[in-house]
Amino acid sequence: MMTQELDRETERYLADILQQQQMTTDELIRQLIHDRWLMLQQVPTSPERHAELESELALATPKPRNQKQPRNQKQVIADFVRRKHQRVV
Repeated sequence: MMTQELDRETERYLADILQQQQMTTDELIRQLIHDRWLMLQQVPTSPERHAELESELALATPKPRNQKQPRNQKQVIADFVRRKHQRVV
């Protein structure tokens, strides 16, 4: 079991989140930890691996026909993550 003391502002944020998400504190903490862990699993471990992932993303991303400006790296990565999460679920 873990205990954490929060300041008043953070307690208000927590109460708002719990009310809107209709979940318990335990569920929220578990979800946040799981989401953060998944994010860490996607981080490249070396500059070489990062370059490999960028090239894989560039090859895997379909080129829109009507696109006027080139896609930036953030857009490519965001599309990759969206597609990956769609397949996992």
